[in-house]
Amino acid sequence: MSDRALRDAAAKRLPEDEFLDEVDLVDHQDDEDFDVEDILEAELNGEEDRADGEPASSVVATPAPRPVPSAGAVDGLAEPEVEEDAAGLGSGGRRSLRERIRSSRYGTLVVLLVTAGLVAGGMWLVDGRSPGGETLPNGATAVSIPGKSTVPPPKVGSPAHDFTVTTIDGDQVSLSDYKGKAVWVVFGASWCAPCQAEVPDIEAAYRKFAPKGLEILGVNITEDTPTVRDYAKRVGITFPVAADPESAVADAYRVSAIPAHFFIDKDGVLRQIWQGSVSETSIEASLKGLVAP
Repeated sequence: MSDRALRDAAAKRLPEDEFLDEVDLVDHQDDEDFDVEDILEAELNGEEDRADGEPASSVVATPAPRPVPSAGAVDGLAEPEVEEDAAGLGSGGRRSLRERIRSSRYGTLVVLLVTAGLVAGGMWLVDGRSPGGETLPNGATAVSIPGKSTVPPPKVGSPAHDFTVTTIDGDQVSLSDYKGKAVWVVFGASWCAPCQAEVPDIEAAYRKFAPKGLEILGVNITEDTPTVRDYAKRVGITFPVAADPESAVADAYRVSAIPAHFFIDKDGVLRQIWQGSVSETSIEASLKGLVAP
């Protein structure tokens, strides 16, 4: 150790152990392979011994203070602390799926999408609805039909295609059975909101014009008879209505959206095709010339 270092140590009254450490480092300066970091590491680990077998460093490790028991500790024992690593995992632990989703930048989006899907699925089950397509500008709901019909598309001014259905009351009826009377065929479904909205106006027209020779026949697509029966009772339909579970009748009439209305005169000729919801005013106009005012 240099004279200056000895004078400084004396002036500062360095503890004996620190003085010895400095002396020890100076003693090693003559070694060819002298490395301060190796010396310090050896002294910390107690691996370098003096010639007389005593530890090279006289520094005594001071034990860490005992942890203060937490409020939830039992019998004065502190709860074990778990250090988290950079990934947020406890020592030896593994994050749950919920924690990983929350920590992901896409976690919130995934949760929202799943929730929306569950809500939409629940609504589908509650309503018993078949999935319809987009809502058209006229308020009708686009639907998909089988597209297997071999009869020509309906044409205004030509005879309407005959068909046979079984009503919710168990009666089998054909369009030809109504010859001599004006017939209004209404294609709809219980899951179709525009169809539900127009029921009161159709029902009012039936009560008004039935005594004057008007027949109304409702055909509900994609639904079975029990479903249509429950729907008719719920909304107060009194005119004949039947189920078209395979949409076969709707296919023959090339129905692409519901509600869809076909007005047929007493000779069985198709006079008008109306797609979308009807109103009291449009009903009056469509029935003009088909039944007595």
